[in-house]
Amino acid sequence: MLQRLSLWLKAAVEVFLPFSCHVCRVRTPPGTILCADCRRRIAASMHEPAIVEDVACRCPVMTFGAYVPPLSEAVKVVKYKPSTRLLTALSGEIARVAARMPAADRPDILIPVPLHPSREAKRGFNQARLLAEILAESWKAAVSPAIVRTRNTKPQAECDETLRATNPAGAFTLAKGLIPSAFTGKRLAVIDDVATTGATLDACVATVERLRPASLRAVVWAHSYRQSG
Repeated sequence: MLQRLSLWLKAAVEVFLPFSCHVCRVRTPPGTILCADCRRRIAASMHEPAIVEDVACRCPVMTFGAYVPPLSEAVKVVKYKPSTRLLTALSGEIARVAARMPAADRPDILIPVPLHPSREAKRGFNQARLLAEILAESWKAAVSPAIVRTRNTKPQAECDETLRATNPAGAFTLAKGLIPSAFTGKRLAVIDDVATTGATLDACVATVERLRPASLRAVVWAHSYRQSG
């Protein structure tokens, strides 16, 4: 009797509260937000952190994959829907590729690119911070909100290439109460979800440089490579 009731309730949930994959929108079982096919394709599209060349940033920029489907679709859902659940669902895949970075190259402290407080309040979270926390667990690193955004800049996705280069300049500063000596001589990494021109990363790195780290790099989930021709 209980088994029959359980099956009936499950069927009712599937009819009245249908679930779908957050990436491809195919119907999924109750509670499942990422279908097996999208999970497999996204995992296959990611690789160990690799340096990219077509960015204007004063430090090395590393990415886990190209900003093309299916990875770009996952990033868009996390960033624009917005969905923390999808990033959580993919945390295992992200951690696995991150673990392939040689131990000697892993940063000691991860500094997520901050959102302006008004934008973070509207979204409810900072996806760069969540990504940093996933990477920190894989790399045994610390996460620090060492920089803050002082100017609510126009989203880079809404800017043309000329404006993108100057839009984030001067928009970041060190957080109040920061103890610089805690960062001096450490391997630091600025973390973000996507890099296109590298302008936002460069503006953050310009601020983080003041902490006099032993090394400094930026790491992003995906990079939008420039099209040639």
